[in-house]
Amino acid sequence: MAWRTAQVRCVSPTASTSWRIPPASPAPSPPATAATPATALPAAATVVARRRTPAPARLPSCAPAPAQPSTRLLRRGSPPLPPSRHPPPAASTSNFADRPGRRMLTSAAAAAAAAAQAEAQAGPAGMPARLRAAGAAGGLPPPPYAPLVGSETGSFAHATITSRLPAILESTIRDVEAEAAARAAAEGWDEAAAAQAAAGLEELGRLRRAILEDAPLEPLHLPGAPEQTQVLLESANACVELAVSRQLQQQQQEQPQQQQQQQGSEGAPPAATRPTWLGLPWLLVECYMYGAVHAALQRQPRLAGMDPFSRQKAAAWAKSAAAAADLASEVELLRRALHADHQQDQRPPPPPSPPAAAAPGAAQEAPSAAAQAAALAGLSMALWGNKADLSLLVNAAGLDATALAATPPPSASLDRDGAGGGTTAAAVAAAAAPSRVIVDDSAAVWAAMEALRVRRRAAEAGGGGGGEVVRVDIVLDNSGLELFADLCLADLLTTAGVADRIVLHGKPIAWFVSDTIASDLEALLTSCEAEQPPPSAQVSAAAWQPVRRAAVRWRAHLASGRWRWEAHPFWCTPAPFCWMAAAAPDLYDSLARSDVVVFKGDLNYRKLAHDCRWPHKTPFAAALQGFRPAPLVALRTLKADVVVGLAVGQSQQLSAVDPDWLVNGKWGMVQAAL
Repeated sequence: MAWRTAQVRCVSPTASTSWRIPPASPAPSPPATAATPATALPAAATVVARRRTPAPARLPSCAPAPAQPSTRLLRRGSPPLPPSRHPPPAASTSNFADRPGRRMLTSAAAAAAAAAQAEAQAGPAGMPARLRAAGAAGGLPPPPYAPLVGSETGSFAHATITSRLPAILESTIRDVEAEAAARAAAEGWDEAAAAQAAAGLEELGRLRRAILEDAPLEPLHLPGAPEQTQVLLESANACVELAVSRQLQQQQQEQPQQQQQQQGSEGAPPAATRPTWLGLPWLLVECYMYGAVHAALQRQPRLAGMDPFSRQKAAAWAKSAAAAADLASEVELLRRALHADHQQDQRPPPPPSPPAAAAPGAAQEAPSAAAQAAALAGLSMALWGNKADLSLLVNAAGLDATALAATPPPSASLDRDGAGGGTTAAAVAAAAAPSRVIVDDSAAVWAAMEALRVRRRAAEAGGGGGGEVVRVDIVLDNSGLELFADLCLADLLTTAGVADRIVLHGKPIAWFVSDTIASDLEALLTSCEAEQPPPSAQVSAAAWQPVRRAAVRWRAHLASGRWRWEAHPFWCTPAPFCWMAAAAPDLYDSLARSDVVVFKGDLNYRKLAHDCRWPHKTPFAAALQGFRPAPLVALRTLKADVVVGLAVGQSQQLSAVDPDWLVNGKWGMVQAAL
């Protein structure tokens, strides 16, 4: 049946239908949810193991239980929605605040049972159970300072939750509706298929209204869903339950008498401890929202697997093609300098001649300068590529292409150390520009990379070639231009002889609008391989050729296994990284086999620093709260008000220059814990 006879329309996001908050009623604690084993990640090549934090021990269970889709979404006479592959659970009669018995496992027997369950479920499948077990045992450190929350009126978190997240959902609803209409027209959907699409749109609309009404969060459930989805939803539930439990415990400790007086007749906790969108930590509820979007689409077979943000990603990439062409041209110039210094592309460099002791050092001096220029330029590209974050926009259709093309200059120290190399006019101009890198550990990062490069050359010269010697991991952030810049960094590190292997860590599901998933990587390579740039891009065919050549190299690296893609579910949970050893020991162990881990972007930085109000002068290593699987580097442009590692008085100086320096993405950081 044609789409016009089975029209899918979402009720306006501004509809007056209110979120129904069920009356509070305590519920008994159910048994811990079991999860089936998951397929293990590809075995990582053996490298020297690094220091590792001992794995701790469990936490307690979050999106609204879907009601039947409104008949307003279907044309008159449409049949009722047929049973879905993933039937909706029974209507929820409680939220996190209504279930004090489930907030945390408090008895030793219950904690022991959770720990046993977590032990029995290896790999990602056991992540929810491990979160619960570690939370019950006190093995998940809380933020040492107040977390960023939306209840602080006037804060960036408040503006995000009350305005930006509802706007993102409104745009997402339009895009999903348009994609569903296109699929219906192409595939000839019947009314049953259209009803499924309508139900998914209705659930997204309810989610948006819940945010606007500051409703309590409800557990995310999707019976019969694939294992990965179950793991992601239950992990989100566990994180919300722990936050609610800790909120309640804190209030009980601070105001025990007032707490008792404020208890309602039905046993509901006071409003300050209710798990609402504004009452819980910002990072937690933002991650919860994207998990709820995933659940809403997965619940309907016709929408399952859809990337609801693909249209925005495609629009943004088309507008950033000119910037990508500039980056690719710069990479080619740097690669030529490396080749001129006898660095062979995609092959190890020739071993140094054996004669006198001083000869090897003299022979390596020139190549080291070229490698340094390439590595630091790659870091600068990856740093400023982080400006391209669609989760800060309502819709990519309004993205300014000139803003993306005008990549800010590298830091002064990068120019001083030769990263610019005089290869472009922009590099010359950058030398005279004031630095916008407020923390710049690039010199220390290069020193660590040079040590890896020397180690790798020594292994090759000693006959140890052929095996994986040096591995660099890049924890990706945004797709499109930022992904392109990150691949430029990987390209330059590979060509400069810094790394034998690059592991690219992406997201397993659509996340924070523009975060990189596997299909984004494939779409980027396909676009870059095309003879012509994207239709709307203002780039000549000649200027596009360096982009095409880069894509060919990158395809070859991925095909050979020199570069590898991984997407662990932990990256799509609200958990800070200091919980990784407890919740995802397989991922932590994998990172421990890396020589350097590069964390890209603001979201990863917020998770590194537990998204709380650290004093700005706090050392970066202290803010990691023990998370040190390997030497790590954080590259981010500031788009959230959490920052550490500043000099005394530096934040006041920045505020005088730019009152919005913490959140406008104009200032960058190259911060390392080596």
